[in-house]
Amino acid sequence: MTVNPKSDLPAEWVSDKQDLAELVKAVRPYSGGDEYAIPDFFASDQEQQEFVAWVRTERDKELV
Repeated sequence: MTVNPKSDLPAEWVSDKQDLAELVKAVRPYSGGDEYAIPDFFASDQEQQEFVAWVRTERDKELV
């Protein structure tokens, strides 16, 4: 499978066709959120709980 660049893009953005398998060969499968976790990001469990509560409040505002 190949990727066709759009002809309406500026010439400097367009390259020759590239093999899709070549483009994604270094992509690793997603194994879960733990691989993106930053240990000790929050100073305490309380700080993390406050952040989670804030996120929930903000999301609830959007649902109204």
